[in-house]
Amino acid sequence: MRERLTLAFVGLALVIIVVAGAVRAMTLGDVVHASETDDLQQQSLVVGRVVEGLEQSGRPVDAASLSDLVAPHVRLIVERSGQDDVVVDGAGFDADAQDVSASSDVGDATVTLVQDETVTAAVLDSARGPLIALMVGLLALAAVLGLAMASALSRPFRDLAESAAALGRGRFDIEPPRSRIPEVVSISDSLRASSQRLQKSLRRDRDFFHHASHVLRTPLTGMRLELEELTLRRDLDPDVRRTTARCLSDVERLDSTIAELLDFARGRALVEGAEVSLLALGSHIAQRWRGLLPENREVKAFVDSGPEMLLTPGPVEQLLDSVLRDVTESGSGPVMIRFAGQDEHVRVTVRSGSTTAYVAGTGSLAVATQLRANADAARTITEVLGGRYTGDATVDQLEILLPRR
Repeated sequence: MRERLTLAFVGLALVIIVVAGAVRAMTLGDVVHASETDDLQQQSLVVGRVVEGLEQSGRPVDAASLSDLVAPHVRLIVERSGQDDVVVDGAGFDADAQDVSASSDVGDATVTLVQDETVTAAVLDSARGPLIALMVGLLALAAVLGLAMASALSRPFRDLAESAAALGRGRFDIEPPRSRIPEVVSISDSLRASSQRLQKSLRRDRDFFHHASHVLRTPLTGMRLELEELTLRRDLDPDVRRTTARCLSDVERLDSTIAELLDFARGRALVEGAEVSLLALGSHIAQRWRGLLPENREVKAFVDSGPEMLLTPGPVEQLLDSVLRDVTESGSGPVMIRFAGQDEHVRVTVRSGSTTAYVAGTGSLAVATQLRANADAARTITEVLGGRYTGDATVDQLEILLPRR
């Protein structure tokens, strides 16, 4: 997106600069002609005063006396009543390429200066160079400003894409970017609402599993025990005994069906299509921890069992991010993360080595409060996911048991 916005800004600037440059180039000739005409007009006045002075002093007005007043590529014509015209050509004057002329009347003499197109062409060439340089400079400035503006405009959308990808992996702790762009605000609100709905859905699933297991299986267990006790009686009629045996078989089959349905519900993916292998998840988390922890802290990750087991990565990432904050703020030794995939659960063990000792005071109290908040957040996430959180990674060893989802 940033590249496209940059190209759009540069393209718009290029169109504006080219149009402005074309208009300037078309008007530049007229400006140069007007400037050269004014200059010749002033020169003709000066020459007229010289001619008037020569006449008043009785000196001859001829080519020899006026040659020093004629610039290169310029023709001087002095017309006086009753006398021959005086014509003086400057160096390099081309009579076949006359371009600009100007006349002035001084006394009884008319002074005309004619300039060929060589001077005008040279002035135009010298003016086009700065114009082209200005256009190139403006284009480069537009590219730099366009890149900066494109980066600023696209950054919220890149953050939104990252938040959406995290939500797609099953994380509900996303933090959409804050922006004044209406579209970004709308998408952020939608992602935040989706995240909250996902978290509520996880809680409902957990409550449903506990409720269904208690409400359905507990009565069936009691019924099965009573039927088994009934079949042990010796005074039962044979028909009643057979009926009781069939009921007991049906109860056992129903209990088995309920168990299969609950296991299926627990084992289904949290976000369909987002599952990754435990090995890939362990490698990703280890790489993330290495990037966030100081370079002098060694991070090792092991997958002890079930490397090919598939599960939704978001909840595990979110939970271990809370643990990472504790490890970052309190630990100083090497970090070891072990993953073990089991039939229905994933076991994550974290050991962070030595613990930094804090001196009593306001700072240590703030750190301790933050550590407790991180631990509480991790326990809450674990409970929402239906898992178990025991130990402390900053003291000895932390063990997290999560359902395979």
